Amino acid sequence: MDDLEKYKKIGKELMDKLKLLTYPVAVRLVPPDEEVSTNALRPHKVFGSEVPACLTYTWCRRSGFSFFLKGEDIACKPASIRYFGLEETSNPDDVFIAWEKKAGYKRNGEAEKRSRELDAVLKPGEIKGIIISPLNLTIVKPHLVMIFCTPLILSHLILAYCYDGDHITSHFNGMESSCKEGIIRTFKTKQCQVVSPGMGDRVMAGVQDNEMLFSIPESKIELVVNNLFKAGSKLPMPAFGIPHLNASLGPISIYGSPVEPGVWPLLRKKIKKE
Repeated sequence: MDDLEKYKKIGKELMDKLKLLTYPVAVRLVPPDEEVSTNALRPHKVFGSEVPACLTYTWCRRSGFSFFLKGEDIACKPASIRYFGLEETSNPDDVFIAWEKKAGYKRNGEAEKRSRELDAVLKPGEIKGIIISPLNLTIVKPHLVMIFCTPLILSHLILAYCYDGDHITSHFNGMESSCKEGIIRTFKTKQCQVVSPGMGDRVMAGVQDNEMLFSIPESKIELVVNNLFKAGSKLPMPAFGIPHLNASLGPISIYGSPVEPGVWPLLRKKIKKE
């Protein structure tokens, strides 16, 4: 219980500092031998049918509901089969074949397959399901946290993660983004991920035009929270903040002072003259 209170406090702190409009989403990948809380709703019972996994992320972050997803709950079978490993087909290429025949997001079948060569996936049976819960109300210790946010908030999260000298490498192919990149790649790499929500996220799950996604592994959550707004601390004025304080049209001066970091004039002096 103490662990859960710690994560709930972190969730509230993220919401307060970043002015998030929806709850951060705690995600736990449930191993086969782990008990599941009865407080987690089964989507196929709540909605009366399978639903896209990404829709439960939206319900969670907007309503505060917690869900437990198994294969029979997930309508998006590419996610259930290929990425979560919750269901299987006889042919490993069935997902690529289905995308080519029924969607055409890539030029042809070969392009479908090639674009997913670096996919992060779980083996069949590696987990028995996924628990989705609002971090500030979480019912489980998360393996990772997904934060749906504006590009400005995303910039602050990137700066916080990179403040101690790290960097972020993310992968984009436009498909299955929140499930594949937001959850599985973050879980497997234990590194933060910048995610551009895909068409499923936006068309079926209601992710808005102005929303991006930042995913944080459990091991990095406290680091990110503790480093928020430390970047740029040596600048002569508070250049970064929520809401953003910089003038939207980008004037070259404010109150007669140049709008530039001290780094620029310092380096001007060091440029070699011919």
